[in-house]
Amino acid sequence: MKKLIILLLCTVSSVSFAATPNTNDRHLRDSIFRIYQSMPVDTARTQFLKDIFVRNIDKDWSAELLDSALASAISMKDVESELALRYEYFRYYTFRLDGENMDKTLALLKEVCYRSKTYENYFLALHYILQLKGTKGDTESAILESRKMREEAIRLKDNRGIFLSYVTEGKSYAFARNLEKAIELYKKAAELTPLSEEDELMIYQYLASAYYLLGKLPETITQLEEQRKVVDGIISGNTELLASYQNTLMEIELMYCKIYLAIEDVPNLKKHLDEAAKFYNDDYFSSIKIAYNFSWAGYYYLTKDWNKCFPQFELTLSLFRGTQPMYEVDMRRIMGDAYVDAGRYKEAAEAYRTAVLKCDSVNKATLRMNEEAVQANYRIQKALLEKEVGAKRFWQIAVGGASLFVILLVGGVLRVSRIYRELAKSEREMRESYAVVQAADKMKEVFLHNITNEISIPLHSVVTLSDSLCQRSDLSMEEQQEYSVAIRRNAEKLIDLIFNILDLSRLESGMMKFNVLEYDMVQLCIDAKMQAELQEGISVRVDFLTHLHTQLVQVDIVRFMKLLSSVLMSPKGRCEPYEVQYMLDYKSINELRIVVTNSPLLMGAENEREREIQHAINRLYLEAFQGSYQLCEKDGKRLIVITYPIKSFS
Repeated sequence: MKKLIILLLCTVSSVSFAATPNTNDRHLRDSIFRIYQSMPVDTARTQFLKDIFVRNIDKDWSAELLDSALASAISMKDVESELALRYEYFRYYTFRLDGENMDKTLALLKEVCYRSKTYENYFLALHYILQLKGTKGDTESAILESRKMREEAIRLKDNRGIFLSYVTEGKSYAFARNLEKAIELYKKAAELTPLSEEDELMIYQYLASAYYLLGKLPETITQLEEQRKVVDGIISGNTELLASYQNTLMEIELMYCKIYLAIEDVPNLKKHLDEAAKFYNDDYFSSIKIAYNFSWAGYYYLTKDWNKCFPQFELTLSLFRGTQPMYEVDMRRIMGDAYVDAGRYKEAAEAYRTAVLKCDSVNKATLRMNEEAVQANYRIQKALLEKEVGAKRFWQIAVGGASLFVILLVGGVLRVSRIYRELAKSEREMRESYAVVQAADKMKEVFLHNITNEISIPLHSVVTLSDSLCQRSDLSMEEQQEYSVAIRRNAEKLIDLIFNILDLSRLESGMMKFNVLEYDMVQLCIDAKMQAELQEGISVRVDFLTHLHTQLVQVDIVRFMKLLSSVLMSPKGRCEPYEVQYMLDYKSINELRIVVTNSPLLMGAENEREREIQHAINRLYLEAFQGSYQLCEKDGKRLIVITYPIKSFS
């Protein structure tokens, strides 16, 4: 019964002591909000909550401070304060290693950074997230995203982002145990200018860590000395900054402790442990606490101070709280080695057994995470490949469509150009045809005017002489005979002229009908010669020359005889003697040629209109049979050249 009472009292005491800090935290929170509510609504009010949050980031209720501060900043449209508070949200979840909320707050932070065109906090937060991925073993994805981070920073022309991308990729390679590549990337980051003092410290720290893991301890010490030199230079200028760089100094001293613990240099190890003790406090992250306490445990291990060594190991192991499992396994093995050296084999066996169980659990978890990482990377690569294939297909379709459009466009342009040329040609031909028609109309007008005169003169003579014969009774027999001959001559001339006009009209309109027969051209020319020589009242001599005996052709005998008569016989009313020579021969194997010299149709200035009409009739008639009719001059003599085809016509 007594034992039960004592146990109950202990439990109540524990609860009371546990409740006391919670009560104090609640009172502190309420006090902060009372002060906040009493402050005027301005930027200082938001800054007050942010500063209080930074000092109480480990408290769960500190997020409420950020909520109130953020609402105030948004209401005042203070983008700078909103940006700072979004980054503090990210730090809040980073402190708790809450990856899901880290991603969410990063997305919100990115939106504000892009809106304000200030990208440093965004790239810094992205740097921490990718480092967290690397610590979880997803190094391949971290490397790919680091390169994308660099592309984004280059696009935004943000030098700080470019620097952090190199550092992040280097850390990812370090997590993947490719330390040489990590050092190469760290050095590339160090070559960027200008670098702030914080960035120089970061590079020295990461280089020191990489050299240490490679076992290059002199190079590690060189980087630590450079790092300490930068910090001392900053603090010497302003001692108030010591608190700000206390964490950095602590990390430098702990790295020295790692080196001297590895080479079992007890004096230097103790010197740097004492130096680290100056900067140590309980507000550090668990990793620093673990490293500090493990360094002391290692020191006691080297000095064989077992009474302090094992409690220090236990204290160190209690700080892990499930984080860094592989580091915890290694530490339990070292603790087992210490138990063996101390001769406490039972505890050593228990430490080894616990280490093996945890290692097995860690290996399974690591294998599972690696499988998930591989699957995730496979999905990422597959998505990227599908995206690339889709982009390639899109560009193929786009190029094909553009090519087709260009081809159609060029074809359309060529088509339009050809149509335009055809229209221009048609317009030009139409204008030319119109000009020809106008010229023809004008010629017809002139022709009608002239032919009217040609018709009116003999017609007037016929009418006048007829009236005289009818009305005058005093005419002698000789005068009556003379009038009668004149009337007859003018009437015949008038009839011939009218018939020629009708023939010309039929030939021009294509209405002339021909009676085509097969006939000997030589005989036709002889007949024309005889007809010309038998003209009444005219002395004419016709010389017909040919070496042909016979040549059958398809010809309208009457029309062709009329054509030959027109070029051989003198016009009616002319009585002067004349000589005509014409020749028949072959122009080619399929064509005959008749050349007329001294034709009466070419002589004299009178009756010019009648001769023009006769020439036109002769030309149109021969063209109807694919022959030709030409007026030319040779050796001072005027010639009429007639060609006529030998081939048959249907």
